[in-house]
Amino acid sequence: MSHWCVAGDARRQLSDFGYWYAPDGRSAAQQQAFERVEIKPQALECLFTLACGRNFQISQDNLFADFDTSSSSFAIDVYQQVQSYIAKPHTLPRDAKTLLTALLSACTSSSEINA
Repeated sequence: MSHWCVAGDARRQLSDFGYWYAPDGRSAAQQQAFERVEIKPQALECLFTLACGRNFQISQDNLFADFDTSSSSFAIDVYQQVQSYIAKPHTLPRDAKTLLTALLSACTSSSEINA
């Protein structure tokens, strides 16, 4: 859903919404490219997941990397984007805002919202 929300109307007509993707086992350069394009989709996934009362877990989606991924700033970058969306909700993609509102409405009780 997050990729669909980020893609917008034109890219939704493209295969895989026009996203580049290389399967698990990416090189270090491919992993860096993957992480750059995944910041906003994973930030949206984080918001959607939290709205449903669930824990979110970052996914570097490269379980069989043959290099050390521990120095990546990907998780920090994703959470900074989450904070940016929270601080500036007008920057959320239109469809992401609609879905997030619906999830919050469906998954939280009025007592949780008013607390």
